[in-house]
Amino acid sequence: MVDQGTSPQPSEPSGASYPPAADAVAPAQSQVPPVGNAVPPVYGSTAPVRLEDRRRGRRGWWIAIAIVLLLLLACGCVVPTVLLMRAGGGSKARLSGFGSDAVAVIHVDGAIAGTGDTYSGYITPEYFLDQLQQAEDDSRVKAILLRVDSPGGTVAASEEIAEYVRTCPKPVVVSIGDVGASGAYMMSSQADEIWAMPGSTVGSIGVISEIPNVSGLLDKVGVQFQVITAGKYKDAGSPYRKLSDEERALIKGEVDEAYEQFIAIVAKGREMSKADVTELATGWAWSGDKALKLGLVDKIGTYQQALDAAADRGGIKGDYDTVTYEDEFSSLLSPLMGLVDRLGGIGDATSRTSAVRNGVPR
Repeated sequence: MVDQGTSPQPSEPSGASYPPAADAVAPAQSQVPPVGNAVPPVYGSTAPVRLEDRRRGRRGWWIAIAIVLLLLLACGCVVPTVLLMRAGGGSKARLSGFGSDAVAVIHVDGAIAGTGDTYSGYITPEYFLDQLQQAEDDSRVKAILLRVDSPGGTVAASEEIAEYVRTCPKPVVVSIGDVGASGAYMMSSQADEIWAMPGSTVGSIGVISEIPNVSGLLDKVGVQFQVITAGKYKDAGSPYRKLSDEERALIKGEVDEAYEQFIAIVAKGREMSKADVTELATGWAWSGDKALKLGLVDKIGTYQQALDAAADRGGIKGDYDTVTYEDEFSSLLSPLMGLVDRLGGIGDATSRTSAVRNGVPR
């Protein structure tokens, strides 16, 4: 119901997009001879088709047929496997490094919400807890790094994840990438140490509730909603009418309560007074450099530096491994999608080549 949002930071323009020069026109066909294996754009050809070209054209069709058969075979193998994995669930650990001890890396990418999945860009408490428990149960793992890149999310889901971080028995270090704001900062504040880059977006301690009102538009088009409720406030927040003063006061009370909870959680995690956090709880997000001065982060540095800091907190001496707990469906699907993209590129190039050699406009 209530979302923790992120106040945007001013940013410099990314640069203008320049149109091509006025004299950049397509050269005539006679001016663009083929060079090596390059196939220039052709709008038509009057050259006779030789027997060799016909054979190459047939070869292109055979390649296309082989691609289709390969894709069908891949789908036939993958689908049953995916169904079995979804029925059994689970994920696998991936190791990288050279040591016997390890630091577990958990990626918090996307919005935090009570429902959804990582494929849709959401981090749920269930997903996070599953990752965290695997790291806690893994005897090799001496510390955990949370790689955070999230604008925040819903109140309850953010509070739940923050509690999981707070009660983790192993050292937890946070590395903020582009954004660690609102609910994502609430979660990060419960870690033992927070790292960020100078240009990271950090903070946005605040709560927002947005209720649309489209009644003016509906009046213009002549649409009316007849609402029948049992309960005085059952349709409070309906987008089809304005809020009453009493409803506005009730919703404001809910927002204020979530806001106080937010402040209390951050104050406890960062070992700051509520007064100090309240002063910073304007909903504004700061750069990493500014957040360091305000006491919202502990260090400025890269992901690798944060990883080394986590290893140090875990008492690891010398080389160490990093462990990620990947969802099997995602790890299997990614190579397959890459294969499909590459095969599609081959098929497209074959089609273009065949069209050029046979004088077919493209």
